[in-house]
Amino acid sequence: MNVLNEAEVTFPTLNSCCYQRKDSSLRSLTSDATNRHSGDHFKSHFGTENNVGKVRLIPTTCKHQVPLVFHEPHMERGFRVIGQPWTYYFWSIFQLHNETVNVWTHIMAFGLMASKMVSFSFEVDFVNDSHTWPLLAGLLCGMALYCCSSGAHCLQSRSELVHYTAFMFDYAGIGLYGLGSVIMHLEYCSEDCFYDFAHSVFIPCGCIFAFLICFCCSISKTIYTRPYPFVRKIWQLVPVGGIYVLLISPIVHRLVLCYVYGYDCNESIPYHIQQMFWFASSGFFFTSEYPQKLWPRLCDHFFHSHQLFHISIMICTLKQMDAVFIDFQTRKNLIELRPLPSFWSAFGPVVTVCLAELLCIYGFSKQMKRRLDSKSASH
Repeated sequence: MNVLNEAEVTFPTLNSCCYQRKDSSLRSLTSDATNRHSGDHFKSHFGTENNVGKVRLIPTTCKHQVPLVFHEPHMERGFRVIGQPWTYYFWSIFQLHNETVNVWTHIMAFGLMASKMVSFSFEVDFVNDSHTWPLLAGLLCGMALYCCSSGAHCLQSRSELVHYTAFMFDYAGIGLYGLGSVIMHLEYCSEDCFYDFAHSVFIPCGCIFAFLICFCCSISKTIYTRPYPFVRKIWQLVPVGGIYVLLISPIVHRLVLCYVYGYDCNESIPYHIQQMFWFASSGFFFTSEYPQKLWPRLCDHFFHSHQLFHISIMICTLKQMDAVFIDFQTRKNLIELRPLPSFWSAFGPVVTVCLAELLCIYGFSKQMKRRLDSKSASH
């Protein structure tokens, strides 16, 4: 296979967990590679990358051969070896390990979100019709969510510092998606009485919550070590729950008007209900350790709760985009009576929060680098 400087990629078969291997020297080498950030000792034996551009995917190992930060509850096998070249982790998406499904579910979600944007573009004018700009902002934020998530799960195993930094970008993507949803729901899904009451504070509050998701989740990632206490979930769930309550409030208002008063029950309502159901499902899988808690080791590669969380979020966002687009089409007369969105009102909050999140990631990443360097020096 000739790709990327004629790199040769070899796909190994999945090895059993390292504690089942009888070759003690292999165990020693794997452990040695784990403890060295560069991974040079491991590469000299396994030929992960050499001067002619060969890339070989190393068999996965068990949790006892990787640092504590990479451990996951009730998972024993399928961990990638740390300290390898970047190319190894990119190519490892074609290898079976405990992040493969996490990566591919959100690569697929990114593609589906992009396809929705393309299909919508055949029906609306994203360039000249400023009423479509909040929709475009929401679609781009959804794509950012999946790009950050799949990238984080793909690359996080390279080193402890990369692990921390990659998931900070993941948190930033979650915040951006929440902000995009706030912008879309206010513009297209709210009733006039709700819009008039909340429009002056709705998006500023969304910006604050979006940044807090990145900030608070980064705090929870850096100050706690495994096994994580439950308070770490509080740090994560409070800002995420806050922005969800905000963004779903115009939908709840619509549902009350529809089912209590029989007002404005258009065809988007079932899609909104479905996206709320799938968001609740994603919350359950994110906060729980099921089903892997019931069947330790059996969910190392498939049906882990985080994989089910990914799938639930993917379905949630796709249902949401369908609902928002239906609202945009069926409520256009109402939407056009509102102030014309400007480029700044649609994309300015996204750019502002994005820059703030990058500064947040930079600060926490520098802090973690100093801590890890100090830890290495002490050893």
